[in-house]
Amino acid sequence: MTLSDAPLREPLATEITTVLIDLAALTKRAAWTAYAQLDAVSNDMLQRVLALCKARRGAVLLSEDHASPRTHEEDAQSAPIHIKALRTLALYNIQEEEAYALLQAFPATNTLVQSPDLTSWIAYRLALNDVAIGGAGDTDGTGNAPGIPIGASTHAEQGQHALLVLGWVNESNDTCASLVARCQTLLPLVADPIGAVIAGIVLRERVHDLERTAVRESLQGMELLKSELLGTVSHELRSPLTSVKGYAATLLRHERRLGREERHQFLLAINEASDRLETIIERLLEVSQLETGQVTIDRAPVDLARLVGEAIETIEERVEAAFPGRFMFSLRLKQADGTPADAVPLILANPRRLREVLDNLLKNAVNYSPEGGSINVTLRPVVQMQPGAKGAPSRHNGEETTGMYVPRDMLELCVSDSGQGIPVEHLSRIFDRFHRVDTRLTRETSGLGLGLTICKRIVELHDGSIWAENRPHGEGSAFYVQLPLDQPLEM
Repeated sequence: MTLSDAPLREPLATEITTVLIDLAALTKRAAWTAYAQLDAVSNDMLQRVLALCKARRGAVLLSEDHASPRTHEEDAQSAPIHIKALRTLALYNIQEEEAYALLQAFPATNTLVQSPDLTSWIAYRLALNDVAIGGAGDTDGTGNAPGIPIGASTHAEQGQHALLVLGWVNESNDTCASLVARCQTLLPLVADPIGAVIAGIVLRERVHDLERTAVRESLQGMELLKSELLGTVSHELRSPLTSVKGYAATLLRHERRLGREERHQFLLAINEASDRLETIIERLLEVSQLETGQVTIDRAPVDLARLVGEAIETIEERVEAAFPGRFMFSLRLKQADGTPADAVPLILANPRRLREVLDNLLKNAVNYSPEGGSINVTLRPVVQMQPGAKGAPSRHNGEETTGMYVPRDMLELCVSDSGQGIPVEHLSRIFDRFHRVDTRLTRETSGLGLGLTICKRIVELHDGSIWAENRPHGEGSAFYVQLPLDQPLEM
């Protein structure tokens, strides 16, 4: 039986209990304290250990050791351990340089080291959690000892650990031997709690480093987004402005040389470019209003099938004039089971805002189907499970239901195309502000990348949902919108 296994006398047992309680409090404090206060936690822990061991000087270091290569003829106890200090956690009555120099003076045996200033020193290694330091935890080779006097190390015990260095000043040999024996008896009893405090400190530092890295990467991402935004806005504004300026300058310079028809064409071009500028500015203002809650939705009964028909008719005329025969549009009405229907239920919505959603989705389908093809709009009623108020009853089809999720009758709108589809890496960001699948300034499709963002905000204001999917076998993409058929949910 070792000294640490022997029963403790009552006063000493009480002292150990008090120390363990203090160390448990420090462990909790290390986990939750502010980063700037971690040094205070380290110093408080060292002070508690010094008081327990009645030492006058001390240090807590993060270090690593490497045992010298041995031959079979060498005695394991005589092989020195070369210790490299990584950094200091706490110091008391000792300079950092002196603590580092002491590490090279400890032999492989568990003996005291006497420094020129008549201080007797002993070092004690503390095993730490693997997560805290990033290396293997130190044990005695059997996994039984949580803390190990430095002289008890073997060749297998190499790596990173915490090192506790304690010193006694101007003590007689007998007194020093008694204090060292006390220290060797008590430290194994509190090694785990001390290691837990140090591990908590190191983990808190690691969390702080990760947070700083995340903030730095976020700022870098924001800078990249800002650069892309400025490039996109600059490109979209510069194009119509260049047209306005160019045609206006030509009119001013060659007004008398231009015929009536030429002047008329120039004025039409200026008007078209001005309309485009107005649209860009309106989009920017609309997104700002939608995201700051300045837009309210006035609801009225809406026949979505009729609204879709009007939107299709408008875009069909425009597209046919520019690309004769390239696109085919269709509207399909279905029952909940997928069979054809003559009509769909009315919804409570804002017709002007929903028309804006339809125009954006249809325009998006045309822009990203350069080869043309079919653009289909499907309407059908569906049932969607939505989170319900906890414990609050709900009725569906005349039946009362309760639970975390409740069914809700919705009208689903699907706009599908046979275009190029959406790259998988863009699907999760397709509704983000200013996000574009093609970020080149030489892209063929113009726009700020705000159309889908506006759609999402409008649909959400109607208590609905919107998402995008790629159709199977690379046959294009489909955008789904689900809008409630009942009264708006009370928030």
